[in-house]
Amino acid sequence: MTQLLECWSRDISSTERRRDVRYDLQIPVVFIWDADGTKCQGEGMTRDISEVGLFVVSQACPPPRSKVDVEILFGRSKSNVSLRGSMQVLRVEAGLNRTGVCGFALSGKRLSVGGAAQA
Repeated sequence: MTQLLECWSRDISSTERRRDVRYDLQIPVVFIWDADGTKCQGEGMTRDISEVGLFVVSQACPPPRSKVDVEILFGRSKSNVSLRGSMQVLRVEAGLNRTGVCGFALSGKRLSVGGAAQA
Protein backbone atom coordinates (compact mmCIF):
# COMPACT_ATOMS: atom_id res chain seq x y z
CA MET A 1 0.00 0.00 0.00
CA THR A 2 2.99 2.32 0.51
CA GLN A 3 3.64 2.31 -3.23
CA LEU A 4 0.02 3.28 -3.83
CA LEU A 5 0.36 6.28 -1.55
CA GLU A 6 3.57 7.38 -3.25
CA CYS A 7 1.60 7.66 -6.49
CA TRP A 8 -0.72 10.12 -4.81
CA SER A 9 1.78 12.17 -2.82
CA ARG A 10 1.89 15.86 -3.53
CA ASP A 11 2.96 19.11 -1.95
CA ILE A 12 0.33 21.37 -0.48
CA SER A 13 1.23 24.82 -1.71
CA SER A 14 1.15 28.04 0.26
CA THR A 15 -1.82 29.12 -1.90
CA GLU A 16 -4.06 26.45 -0.35
CA ARG A 17 -7.60 27.82 0.00
CA ARG A 18 -9.22 25.18 2.20
CA ARG A 19 -10.57 26.32 5.55
CA ASP A 20 -9.52 23.24 7.49
CA VAL A 21 -5.96 22.14 8.08
CA ARG A 22 -5.15 18.82 6.41
CA TYR A 23 -2.77 16.35 7.98
CA ASP A 24 -0.61 14.00 5.94
CA LEU A 25 -1.69 10.79 7.66
CA GLN A 26 -1.83 7.27 6.26
CA ILE A 27 -4.28 5.10 8.24
CA PRO A 28 -6.35 2.08 7.13
CA VAL A 29 -9.94 2.88 6.25
CA VAL A 30 -12.98 0.78 5.34
CA PHE A 31 -16.02 2.22 3.58
CA ILE A 32 -19.46 1.12 2.41
CA TRP A 33 -21.74 2.68 -0.20
CA ASP A 34 -24.94 1.75 -1.98
CA ALA A 35 -24.80 1.15 -5.74
CA ASP A 36 -28.32 0.78 -7.13
CA GLY A 37 -29.51 -1.22 -4.13
CA THR A 38 -26.34 -3.28 -3.76
CA LYS A 39 -24.08 -2.71 -0.76
CA CYS A 40 -20.48 -2.27 -1.89
CA GLN A 41 -17.48 -2.29 0.43
CA GLY A 42 -13.91 -1.17 -0.06
CA GLU A 43 -10.79 -0.58 1.92
CA GLY A 44 -7.79 1.63 1.46
CA MET A 45 -5.54 4.14 3.17
CA THR A 46 -6.06 7.78 3.95
CA ARG A 47 -3.68 10.12 2.16
CA ASP A 48 -4.63 13.10 4.23
CA ILE A 49 -7.31 13.96 6.75
CA SER A 50 -8.92 17.09 8.17
CA GLU A 51 -11.62 17.80 10.70
CA VAL A 52 -14.38 17.47 8.09
CA GLY A 53 -12.88 15.43 5.28
CA LEU A 54 -10.31 12.99 4.01
CA PHE A 55 -8.78 11.63 0.86
CA VAL A 56 -8.75 7.84 0.41
CA VAL A 57 -6.45 5.82 -1.87
CA SER A 58 -8.01 2.49 -2.85
CA GLN A 59 -8.62 0.02 -5.65
CA ALA A 60 -12.38 0.48 -5.16
CA CYS A 61 -13.85 3.96 -5.56
CA PRO A 62 -17.48 4.96 -5.12
CA PRO A 63 -18.89 7.37 -7.71
CA PRO A 64 -18.98 11.14 -7.14
CA ARG A 65 -21.81 12.42 -4.91
CA SER A 66 -22.26 8.96 -3.31
CA LYS A 67 -23.03 8.74 0.39
CA VAL A 68 -20.32 6.66 2.05
CA ASP A 69 -20.17 5.22 5.56
CA VAL A 70 -16.52 5.35 6.54
CA GLU A 71 -14.46 3.97 9.41
CA ILE A 72 -10.85 4.95 10.01
CA LEU A 73 -9.10 2.18 11.93
CA PHE A 74 -6.50 3.00 14.57
CA GLY A 75 -5.12 -0.49 15.16
CA ARG A 76 -6.58 -3.91 14.47
CA SER A 77 -7.77 -5.23 17.85
CA LYS A 78 -11.17 -4.81 19.49
CA SER A 79 -9.67 -2.55 22.18
CA ASN A 80 -8.54 0.09 19.67
CA VAL A 81 -10.59 3.09 18.64
CA SER A 82 -11.87 4.20 15.28
CA LEU A 83 -13.40 7.29 13.72
CA ARG A 84 -16.75 6.76 11.99
CA GLY A 85 -19.16 8.81 10.01
CA SER A 86 -21.24 9.28 6.89
CA MET A 87 -19.65 11.41 4.23
CA GLN A 88 -20.15 12.36 0.60
CA VAL A 89 -17.75 11.73 -2.28
CA LEU A 90 -16.70 15.12 -3.68
CA ARG A 91 -14.48 13.87 -6.49
CA VAL A 92 -12.80 10.74 -7.78
CA GLU A 93 -9.30 10.63 -9.26
CA ALA A 94 -8.67 7.49 -11.30
CA GLY A 95 -6.18 5.97 -13.69
CA LEU A 96 -2.98 7.73 -12.70
CA ASN A 97 -1.00 4.50 -12.66
CA ARG A 98 -1.26 1.01 -14.12
CA THR A 99 -2.33 -0.83 -10.96
CA GLY A 100 -5.98 0.20 -11.01
CA VAL A 101 -5.56 2.53 -8.06
CA CYS A 102 -7.93 5.42 -7.63
CA GLY A 103 -8.50 8.00 -4.96
CA PHE A 104 -11.46 9.97 -3.76
CA ALA A 105 -12.17 12.98 -1.59
CA LEU A 106 -14.81 12.72 1.12
CA SER A 107 -16.47 15.54 3.01
CA GLY A 108 -19.00 15.56 5.79
CA LYS A 109 -19.71 16.41 9.38
CA ARG A 110 -17.24 15.60 12.06
CA LEU A 111 -16.34 11.98 12.53
CA SER A 112 -17.30 10.36 15.82
CA VAL A 113 -14.99 8.28 18.00
CA GLY A 114 -16.01 4.69 18.60
CA GLY A 115 -14.65 1.26 19.29
CA ALA A 116 -13.17 -0.73 16.44
CA ALA A 117 -15.60 -2.57 14.18
CA GLN A 118 -16.63 -6.02 15.27
CA ALA A 119 -15.03 -8.75 13.19
